[in-house]
Amino acid sequence: MESDGCKAERADSIGILRRLIAINTVNPPGREEAAAEYLAGLLRSCGFCCEVQELGDGRANLIAWIGEDEGPELILNGHLDVVPAIGRWETDPFEAVFQDGKIYGRGTADMKGGIAAMCEAAIRVAEKGGPGKGRLKLVFVADEECSNLGTLSCMKTLRPGSCAIIGEPTELRVAIAHRGVSRDYVDLSGKARHAALPRRGEDAVTMGAKAVLAIQGINKELEARTHEVLPSPGIAVTMVQGYEKDNIVPGRVRLLLDFRILPGMSHEEVCEILKAGLNRAGIEGYELVPHFYMPGGEISSGDDFVRQCMEVREQVLGEGQEKPCAFDASCEQCFLAGQGVRTVICGPGSLNEAHTVGEFVLEEQIRQAADFYEAVAERLLSPAGRN
Repeated sequence: MESDGCKAERADSIGILRRLIAINTVNPPGREEAAAEYLAGLLRSCGFCCEVQELGDGRANLIAWIGEDEGPELILNGHLDVVPAIGRWETDPFEAVFQDGKIYGRGTADMKGGIAAMCEAAIRVAEKGGPGKGRLKLVFVADEECSNLGTLSCMKTLRPGSCAIIGEPTELRVAIAHRGVSRDYVDLSGKARHAALPRRGEDAVTMGAKAVLAIQGINKELEARTHEVLPSPGIAVTMVQGYEKDNIVPGRVRLLLDFRILPGMSHEEVCEILKAGLNRAGIEGYELVPHFYMPGGEISSGDDFVRQCMEVREQVLGEGQEKPCAFDASCEQCFLAGQGVRTVICGPGSLNEAHTVGEFVLEEQIRQAADFYEAVAERLLSPAGRN
């Protein structure tokens, strides 16, 4: 029986989103605990078991579930943190503003809108008596925007063979893969000299310039690597640093590379590719220094869970999707897939709005997302459902 608390507090996905936007979870520092506690209170009142996983310094994950241990499990997953609201906003980024069918605010698209829709869908399932078989689990994590602290901390709660949907903004298209990223420094050393003196041999600045050109050559070679839905791997130079003083040719130049990689590419392979390209360019005396690595993720387009999500999407939206697509940014599918969880990416909002000034999501898409998540849960967790 539904509790009075659930009736009073539930609202719908739009009301939940309004509350979430007002809770500042900008990362850094994150402090997602307030958002986790709000959602835990809401879901407990609707019959969910909830665990707020404290990570220190006001950071936390929320894990909520309803149903039985035995049988299939569907995970609805998202991140509670948002990026800073830098720039000149026309509205308060931490107040949901409704205009012309759009909801403005930091995190509306990336991805508090997806979380709000997931909560409404889950509450609807609870109101109907819960899953007919198996378990519906909500996993909302901290720190996706920086170091993946939240997801890495809750790995032990993930059951191999489960199915999961990550609510990142895909405009409700079913995405099956994302590229990973390896960020590495290239440190180039030479002999510093007074800028007035003639060059004797290669200095670090010249080596840096040659390294940038070598990266262009590596990119050309990487175009031969293809994937069913993802673009080829690619490297961008995102930082060049080397200044010492106006009249000194510096003895050290540092590049930062952002290498977008296909699923299955290890950091060791990344380093081999970089070293081979730099060595071919005749660059000596450099060092590769690891900075950040996150693998790519994917699920086979032929997986039955993908097929079911595509069918449900067509049923709910009244429009088909020719084939599964790629998610153009990095996300945490790779970590779930690494634990044996069959994971797709599908959520309201456009990736073009993520991290922007004036971020918004379409109100209609939030409501459609709630319908989609509920229908997938019914498909997988009803006694007659297939898994």
